[in-house]
Amino acid sequence: MNQTSPTRLNLLSLKIRHGLAKDGVRMLRSKREVLVREFFVSMKDVAEVRDIIEKKLDNAFTSITLARVFLGDDILKSSAYAYKRDIDVNIKSKNVMGVIVPEIEDVNLKRAIDARGTSPISEPYRINEVTEKFEDVLGSIVSVASKEIRLKRLGSEIQTTSRRINALEEILIPSLTKRIKYIQRMLEEKEREGIFRLKRFKERRKKVEMTI
Repeated sequence: MNQTSPTRLNLLSLKIRHGLAKDGVRMLRSKREVLVREFFVSMKDVAEVRDIIEKKLDNAFTSITLARVFLGDDILKSSAYAYKRDIDVNIKSKNVMGVIVPEIEDVNLKRAIDARGTSPISEPYRINEVTEKFEDVLGSIVSVASKEIRLKRLGSEIQTTSRRINALEEILIPSLTKRIKYIQRMLEEKEREGIFRLKRFKERRKKVEMTI
């Protein structure tokens, strides 16, 4: 234990720090509660979107399997190359108790047939069906990616906040409590010694007065 000089000024300073540390614990607990609520909401959201993606993928792969059977791999590869494109995603940020998390609104990457750069007349129906379903899947994947990043950041901040609470409750506050008790004990001893010396002084003075 750090032996702080047993003065009333140091005692006051330690009591202030002790109070601030307890206030800090209360604030951190409140912050953690909000983060945990957000975390579970996000976790449920991610789980739901993943289930949707899994179903969409099953449907899309069924379509591509049929397309391979009816059209062959060469036509599929040629169409896939023709449909390549860049994706623009608008990412916003949200502040959740000091944690910056990304937000992407529902992304719709499905294009009309005539917007894919190929002739809607010459393109086989099954190619258009496969393209539409995989564009739908891709939009959901982009959407869930931001939700998973959000979930990861919230989880990380919850762990950090918990460590800070533990550090305050298990290290700092007990240390301050011990130092406060130490100073209080020393001040009480000094006060008792002062009273004892004053009492002895009065007794001696009384004896002197009686001899005069």
